[in-house]
Amino acid sequence: MKAITGGRIVLLDKNTEGSIADGCTLLYDKGKIIGIVRDEVIPDCAERIDAKGGYVLPGFVDIHVHGGGGSDFLDGTVEDIRTVTRTHALHGTTSILPTTLTCPNEVLFRSLDLIIGEMERGSGDGAEILGVHLEGPYFSGASKGAQAVAEQRIPTLEELEEINAHAKGHIVRWDAAPELPNMDLFAAWLREHGILGSIGHSAADAECSLEAFEKGFTHLTHMYCATTTEHKKDQKVHAGQIEAVYLEDGFTTELIGDGCHIPRETMQLVFKLKGAKKTALITDAMRAAGTDCERSILGDRVSGTPVIIEDGVAKLVDRTFFAGSIATLDAALRTAIGFGIPLIDAVCSVTLTPAEIIGFDNRKGSLESGKDADIVITDPSLSVCDVIIGGRSIM
Repeated sequence: MKAITGGRIVLLDKNTEGSIADGCTLLYDKGKIIGIVRDEVIPDCAERIDAKGGYVLPGFVDIHVHGGGGSDFLDGTVEDIRTVTRTHALHGTTSILPTTLTCPNEVLFRSLDLIIGEMERGSGDGAEILGVHLEGPYFSGASKGAQAVAEQRIPTLEELEEINAHAKGHIVRWDAAPELPNMDLFAAWLREHGILGSIGHSAADAECSLEAFEKGFTHLTHMYCATTTEHKKDQKVHAGQIEAVYLEDGFTTELIGDGCHIPRETMQLVFKLKGAKKTALITDAMRAAGTDCERSILGDRVSGTPVIIEDGVAKLVDRTFFAGSIATLDAALRTAIGFGIPLIDAVCSVTLTPAEIIGFDNRKGSLESGKDADIVITDPSLSVCDVIIGGRSIM
């Protein structure tokens, strides 16, 4: 048994606003949280870990991340997958959804085979892989962002089954544009397989988005980035996806937390209107996260898109679009707090909220008894000091 003492423990659950426990100790054993006790009743047998006045947080859960440490999940080697999971783990991410880009199927299938193989073997010294997140290929060219237009297409049952076979049923989330043809088939297939449907890289207006919600698209991909808002079409003003998310309480959403994609006031607005229980912070990190490079590649090394790193963000070389972030979740947490988001809300948005959005909150996202011992210890400024995954320190 181990006991984390001397820290400020952030407590979260679905039904309360959360709180900070001072003068308490977190106990865990055999990879699971045991509970929280007052310092004076720590069991004598427990090995003590001193948090030195910092914060004791649930492990971070990143539900949208492409790469880091110079590697991408599409690169096609186990070593690259481990580089990404290790890089983000060192910054507090204990659970991860590897995210793919719109790409040729041979690249996608190779990557899925390797990611799922690594998931089945276990996380090693990196973040635990919970499943896969497919970003594309069923997107709108009108809202492509940095996605490859040439590879965007319409879903067919045959292709859905082929992709799922390579993922061995471990697709957790799939982003698509609901205005495309065959989306009724796609939405029904997602429901049948228990997969989270997210509106992403879409030109859908509010009406289409609300219809998509009824069909099972309950999440919006990187809100305010490649999403629609109020606009004029054929001399008529339409509301967009942003307004639909605010109107429908059941919608969840996510914000890229690098401080570049989303300005302070916009982040404050989303947290004010949707709340921390419906808003996840993500990295949307590409391979340059955790590095100091000035040029990189979005997607796989062979057929990916060249990008430049400027002003703390990845951009297409012509600077027409951002091309994913270079953030890690600890940086996103600090950015949110610096933008005026209360600490407990910011912590919730990188832990319990993303875990709940993808259906893993029974194991992840909070320091409740019986959950996995995924724990982050920070100093008082929220810089990561130790990361514990399944009860084992990786630092």
